[in-house]
Amino acid sequence: MEKSDTEKKIGYRDVFTQKEYCKIILANIISRFGDSIDAIAFTWLVYQVTGSASWSAIIFALNQLPTVLVQPFAGAFVENVNKKHLMVITDLIRGILVAGLAALYYFDQIQPWILVVFVLIISSVEAFHIPAAMAVIPKLIQPEYYSYATSLNSTVCKVMELIGMGIAGVIIGLFGIHTAFYIDAVTFFGSALILQCIKLKESGREKTPLNVKVYVDTLIGGAKYLKSQPVIRNFCLLGVVINAIMVPINSLQSPLVSEVLGQGTELLSAFGISISIGMGVGSFIFPKISERIPVREMTVGTGILMGVSIFFYPLGSLFKENIVAIYALTIIASFILGACASLIMSALSVQFVKVVKEDYMARVGAIFNASATAAIPVTSVIVSIAVAQISTAQILFVSSILCVILFVLIEVIRLQLE
Repeated sequence: MEKSDTEKKIGYRDVFTQKEYCKIILANIISRFGDSIDAIAFTWLVYQVTGSASWSAIIFALNQLPTVLVQPFAGAFVENVNKKHLMVITDLIRGILVAGLAALYYFDQIQPWILVVFVLIISSVEAFHIPAAMAVIPKLIQPEYYSYATSLNSTVCKVMELIGMGIAGVIIGLFGIHTAFYIDAVTFFGSALILQCIKLKESGREKTPLNVKVYVDTLIGGAKYLKSQPVIRNFCLLGVVINAIMVPINSLQSPLVSEVLGQGTELLSAFGISISIGMGVGSFIFPKISERIPVREMTVGTGILMGVSIFFYPLGSLFKENIVAIYALTIIASFILGACASLIMSALSVQFVKVVKEDYMARVGAIFNASATAAIPVTSVIVSIAVAQISTAQILFVSSILCVILFVLIEVIRLQLE
């Protein structure tokens, strides 16, 4: 009871007493700013170089590939090395690669195959960085701070992402795509510098010499641990479900706006901004909600609300003569969708850190990310097949109904989530 009372007294201000974790937040803020600018710049670059929407889709898929194929094996490697040093090194490598890509573009040496090579290498390096970042969290912050710390990190990073996306077009228009890439490279170097300043105590495992036997034993041990933990398995399943649910609305934004709602790119921008703001608000209010509502009940409620919000998107077609109504319905639905998705993912992140033992964090985290990411290309293929048979509106209606049914089932079977 005493622990619960202590947790209730903790707020966002108290997270700033965790100085080493605050360095992680600062590094993430800088890196997210660069990534958000890079995301816009890279989209323009791919289309400029290839002139093909198909190439854009191919490169997007290749960008996800290392997360699915490399990260589960990278997690076992990460467990046996100095995680702080690995995070610093991977940030430096990514900074150098992005700067190299900018230089190649500036000197007009970019070819489609070069983009493919850079995407695969950068994503593979990131596949080592992510499990290392997940594994250091329990070493830097006390358990009672997890909810507020995770929410603060998510919220400020989302704000920085919005700022980056907002000025990316200006940077590209005034100074060129290569400048946007150079800015991203600088943010990687800045992140590496901050991470190097973190005071992190190594565990005995990190001091064990890494060889093939140690690596294989670590990999097998992680798989066995995951198999023995129903809560963690359920986390992985829920991550897959959330990513799968978001695929139809993410991949069909343009046809929804143009074909179903009869609007232009302005509504598309409002759509994306509303989701991002909703995600920021969702992560910010998560700690207060989690103090009052158990994890499963909160997950089920927000999951059902996600399904309902998706259902409302195509209904905007009923108001084609009323642009204000279309915008209002789309913005509200997008805000709710973003907030609900953020609440669920925040709950998963906090419970994940609380439940998984520290020695297994990198391995299990890598498997979690890989399985959740695998849902994106798989669901994308299903959506691409379905869209040839039924309309965009019908796909979204079906997606909405399936979402509600899935989360109702989670409550009916009393899925263990904590």
